Amino acid sequence: MKTDWNWDKLDPLERRVAEFLVQGKSNATICTEVFLSRARVQECIKRILIKTGADSTRGAIALLVQERETLTLLSVLEQARDGVAIVQDRVVTFANRALQEVLGYDAEEIIGMPFVELVAARSRNAALKQHELRLRGAPFSTLYVIGALCKGGREKDVVVANAGQILYRGEPAVLTAVIPHVAE
Repeated sequence: MKTDWNWDKLDPLERRVAEFLVQGKSNATICTEVFLSRARVQECIKRILIKTGADSTRGAIALLVQERETLTLLSVLEQARDGVAIVQDRVVTFANRALQEVLGYDAEEIIGMPFVELVAARSRNAALKQHELRLRGAPFSTLYVIGALCKGGREKDVVVANAGQILYRGEPAVLTAVIPHVAE
């Protein structure tokens, strides 16, 4: 599957060299580990720089390390039993399977959707206000009930548990858990 993650842009040899770079290995050590000439390793590093868009080896390493941390986080979030979303620039950039089940959308439908389209009209102002507060770093409600708009237009009350602002792919984003509301 083709993605826009930098690790996925690398061919197997480049990925192996990048792994050694991330581990802090020198070019000389990489040469002996992968049985390549110094010129071949340097050419491989040059291709890594081009594919990642970094302007230095150190920059490429930082980018790849950050990306690996993000991919690890996504792997953990995918296993969560509660619905989890990452919203960046008011758009859903990640939705785990549990959230997809709560709202009735497939990943392809929900990723890239403005998050307000998932909020019932009666709750939109409140949801937007909480989102903006989190992004500004201002105090925000960590737990509240809103009307979610499920696929097909059905409304469902959900509890929103805000984890707050995170860095996702190097940019500010909001991490939110969504749990079906059970009235007492």
